[in-house]
Amino acid sequence: MAEFRELTLSDEERYCKYIKEWIDNDELIIPRVTDIVKYENFEDLVKSLKDNKSHDKSIDNTTYFLFVEGEIVGAANIRHELNHNLKQVGGHVGYGVRRSYRGKGYGSKILRKALDYLSRIDVKKALVTCEKTNTSSAKVIEKNGGEEIDPSVLDDGTEIRRFLIEIA
Repeated sequence: MAEFRELTLSDEERYCKYIKEWIDNDELIIPRVTDIVKYENFEDLVKSLKDNKSHDKSIDNTTYFLFVEGEIVGAANIRHELNHNLKQVGGHVGYGVRRSYRGKGYGSKILRKALDYLSRIDVKKALVTCEKTNTSSAKVIEKNGGEEIDPSVLDDGTEIRRFLIEIA
C-alpha cells in the first residue's frame, strides 16, 4: 500500500534509512528541503516542513513523502506559487526517489500525486523542471503531460529543461 503524506515524528527510523541511502550513494538529496543537514535535528526537520518554513519563506510550500509498505521511497516539495527564481529552475514541484526504488514508476507516482495536490489548491498549470542531463526525470515529466517550453540557463552554464503541465 502506498501513502503520500507529511513526515511525522514517528517516521524517524524510516527517514534515517531513506536519507542514509542518499548519503551512502554520495548523491545530492532531492528535494533539497528534505536534507537533514539543513536542520538542527529530526524534530526540527518535521516541524519546519509542517510549518512551510523549509523553502524560501515567501513561498507557501508543502512537502510530502511517498511511503510504500512502510518504507520512504521518495518525496516531493510542492510550491503553491512561483517567484522569479522558481520560474527559471525548480518550478512547482521538486521530487526525488531514493536509488533502490528508481526505475519502478515511483517518480511518476510522486509527480502525479503532487499534481493532484496542486489541482486541489487551484493551480491550473504546473511548471516542472529538470537539468538537461536528467533524461529520466524528463521522461517522468513528459509521461505526466509535460510540454517542453524554453529552457533556462544557470550562471554556471547548466541548462534547465522547463515543462508546463495542464492540470485538470
